[in-house]
Amino acid sequence: MEGVLMSIYIPTCGRYEMLQKTVPRWLEQNILPVRLVVPAGQYAEHVHMRNAMGWDGVFVVGLPSDSWGIGSSRHFCVEHAARMGYGEIIMSDDDYRPSNGTDVSLLLEAAKDPLALGVGAARGLLDRFNSGALSRLSGVIFCPGGWGFMVYSLNIANTLECGNFDPELSFCEDAELMRNGIVRGLPWLLHCDVWMDSVGKRYEPGGISSLFDGDRSARDADESRCLRLVESRWPKYQHPMKDGVRSRMSWSKMYDDYMPGWRALSALHGGTLD
Repeated sequence: MEGVLMSIYIPTCGRYEMLQKTVPRWLEQNILPVRLVVPAGQYAEHVHMRNAMGWDGVFVVGLPSDSWGIGSSRHFCVEHAARMGYGEIIMSDDDYRPSNGTDVSLLLEAAKDPLALGVGAARGLLDRFNSGALSRLSGVIFCPGGWGFMVYSLNIANTLECGNFDPELSFCEDAELMRNGIVRGLPWLLHCDVWMDSVGKRYEPGGISSLFDGDRSARDADESRCLRLVESRWPKYQHPMKDGVRSRMSWSKMYDDYMPGWRALSALHGGTLD
């Protein structure tokens, strides 16, 4: 992809040790620059770490001072990419890195499709949930559920057409973009030849947790706020908690309404994108 504008965006907050595990693997991909998108107050610390690690090709970008939450961070990343002239980018959570031997540039190639919105990478947990189907398949497949949100490529024009990430959402922001794509006939996709490894655990310090100063009840309350907002927008598909079962999304029903016949496109349902 020599001569093509491309970049990796990694929104991150207070996870310096985590980045030291993930960034080197991203640099091996030779997709440059890698941009660490950080709260304004952490800009200098991230620049110091970048310099100390000798990470050529890593840029640190400070968020606006009024930016708060991952939805706002991702929204900024897309707007920044558009200003830079990128047609496609890769967006990654800060605790994920490419598996050894994977070629992440395949995600960027897939995102060039005019009908692409997001193209997620595969990971082991998702493969196990599908009885090893992703390991058996190859190439880009139709994603029939809310998957592939940890690392994915984005078609920037289509992301903007769908309204970009919602800065009001500190949770569920990726699924909300997927929903806004479905109503426009732009399905979320998954690449079975691009694999990611997780190096973190849920609720580790930093990241989303840092927004709430380690207060789990405050974090839970904000997640609930986001879910109630999504439920109010999509009452037919996002179902509130009932009988102890947490809020859930009916992706198949939404596809039935907006993309009838979608199962003929889904490899996991015997279909194909060809």
